Amino acid sequence: MKRFLIEALMLFAVCGAATAQFDGAVGTTGCKAIQYNDSRIVNWATSCTVYRGLCKIDDTSANPARASFGSDTAGIGPATASNTMAAVSLGDSGVAVLTFETPIADGEGPDFAVYENGFGDGFLELAFVEVSSDGQRFVRFPATSNTPTTSQVGSFANNMDPTLMNNLAGKYRIGWGTPFDLNELRDSAGLDINNITHVRLVDCIGTIDPQYCTYDAHGNIVNDPYPTAFNSGGYDLTGVAVLHQRSACITVADLDNVKVFPNPCRDFVQLSGMPIGEEYRIYDLCGKTVATGICQSNSFCISTQALQQGVYVLKIGRVAKKIVKK
Repeated sequence: MKRFLIEALMLFAVCGAATAQFDGAVGTTGCKAIQYNDSRIVNWATSCTVYRGLCKIDDTSANPARASFGSDTAGIGPATASNTMAAVSLGDSGVAVLTFETPIADGEGPDFAVYENGFGDGFLELAFVEVSSDGQRFVRFPATSNTPTTSQVGSFANNMDPTLMNNLAGKYRIGWGTPFDLNELRDSAGLDINNITHVRLVDCIGTIDPQYCTYDAHGNIVNDPYPTAFNSGGYDLTGVAVLHQRSACITVADLDNVKVFPNPCRDFVQLSGMPIGEEYRIYDLCGKTVATGICQSNSFCISTQALQQGVYVLKIGRVAKKIVKK
């Protein structure tokens, strides 16, 4: 009996690790979906290029059909709330690359959201999400798909469980975007999470056939509706919303001899090593000027008593430094 209990506990631990629970469908407690009209949205993708995949990845005919539904422009601007026809289909393993007028930046919580035209909480066509700060090197968000692979999710199945997946676009129904937090990729080489210029979506093929399937970050097969062997097959993109973007006032340049202290500050901030005669400005992260003046000496104080707690940017010419008000 003791041995049986030990084996049962070991099996439970393994199964529990394989079926980690994430947030559920729209309307359930703790759901993280971002509605298309959420007040946190500050911008949308301004260009979209789609490279269509096949309608059916294992089609071995001489001229296999490719997804053709919708146009690339469906990925530009605000996502649709209910019109399932306002989308562009990627097809099996298809790719969409989106760019933005102002680069996406890392802020508090999710930084952007990706939208699909799913007609139900259980019919989920999925895509991997990747980002780049130069348009060449892309880093993929570590996705999880714990949907069982003992049987294939059918072409029109509406019984998928969103609590078994994470960091996969298409997790929610139409009008609700899947959020992504750039802070998760903060240690990625060659990626500036405060200057994301490109978002790339890669359709998850959905088949559990090892010859054609796709895998999540843990080596699990991604099982979603398959086959969808028609012109609107694969992931159907309706938009990418920006929640945090780089402020136009913030520059990458630095000036080693300028010192800001104490930082974080409370009632005042001391500036030293300032270039005499130069104009300085302090902005909040929305780009609003909260203080300005001319550097009359190399060292002086600025009162911060009237400022709300948060992050500000000191700008001198092309130089920018961060100030934190406690």
